[in-house]
Amino acid sequence: MARADSVPAPTPAATSGAAGVRLVAMTETEVADFLETVLPSYIAERATADHLSSAEAEQAARAQHAQLLPGGKVGAGHTIAWIAAGEEPVGGVWFFLDTASREAFLYNMTIFPQHRRRGYAAAALGLVEQAARAARCRILALNVFAPNAGALALYRKLGFTAVSVHMNKVL
Repeated sequence: MARADSVPAPTPAATSGAAGVRLVAMTETEVADFLETVLPSYIAERATADHLSSAEAEQAARAQHAQLLPGGKVGAGHTIAWIAAGEEPVGGVWFFLDTASREAFLYNMTIFPQHRRRGYAAAALGLVEQAARAARCRILALNVFAPNAGALALYRKLGFTAVSVHMNKVL
C-alpha cells in the first residue's frame, strides 16, 4: 500500500486522536476485494433489519453495489480508500461527494477488528468531513443500523444527529 496518492491531504485538525491517519486511494482490485470483505457483515445486518433471508439480503446488497458502482468501477464523486496509519491499512472507507446537491454520503467505514478503539474511525471521519467541506458540501449523511451501538455512539460524539428513523414491524 505504500503509494503517494493519498486523498485528501490531512490537516492537523483532521488527524487528531490518531496521528498520521490518512486516506489512500485503492486500486481497482483492492476496491473489489474490500467490498467483498465488508459485504458479509452488511448482508447480515441488512437481513436482520429487513427480516430477509441471507440470500435475499445478499441479492439486495449486490444489486445496490451494482447500481452505485456500475461495472464495479468507482465513478465520479465516489471515493473508496484505505484508512492508513503509517504504512498499514487499518480499515477502509467509501463515500460520495455530490457537488450538485452539496451533500456528501458515507456508504461504509470499516475499521478492521484488531485496530478498533484507537481513534482511527474518528480520524477517518474527520478526513471525510474535510473532503466534503473542500467539495463545498453542506451536509455529511450516513445510515447506521440500530443495533450498532458503537457506531451510533461515535457518530453522536462527532456531531451527527438523527434526522429520520426508519422503523418496521414483522407481519
